[in-house]
Amino acid sequence: MDKQPDLLDQLQQLTAELRGQFSQRLGSELSGLTAMHGRVLLLIARVSEVTAQQLSDMLRRDKAQITRLLNDLQQAGLMLRKADPLDGRRQLLLLSEQGQLLAARLTVKKRQIASTMLIGLTDQQQNQMTQLLAQMYSNLVSTKLSVD
Repeated sequence: MDKQPDLLDQLQQLTAELRGQFSQRLGSELSGLTAMHGRVLLLIARVSEVTAQQLSDMLRRDKAQITRLLNDLQQAGLMLRKADPLDGRRQLLLLSEQGQLLAARLTVKKRQIASTMLIGLTDQQQNQMTQLLAQMYSNLVSTKLSVD
């Protein structure tokens, strides 16, 4: 039997550890919210004036789950909704001042986690890893589209 772990097992193990690190390190900043709330908050910070549907697509979560997360963020005073001037039926999501401050703190912690994860990898290896992961994701997405 091959003692070398396969790539999928390693990716799943890495993903599980990243989730754990995010929960552990970001949890104290989120005061009562989950790491998923933090992830949504960071996406709103990165993609200005995003819609709930766009978040749902990016995170590959159903819209009801995203709506619950957004309601929590709004109730906590971290996020605002405003009518889309191009389509009044849609709402654009943006961070409140408090949300922006929290997103900045979470970004610092996220970078610390990434720095720890990348210890010992050269810039070239990091760039290559980024390209490889993007290619693997693209392969899965394009295969899914052709199978559906």
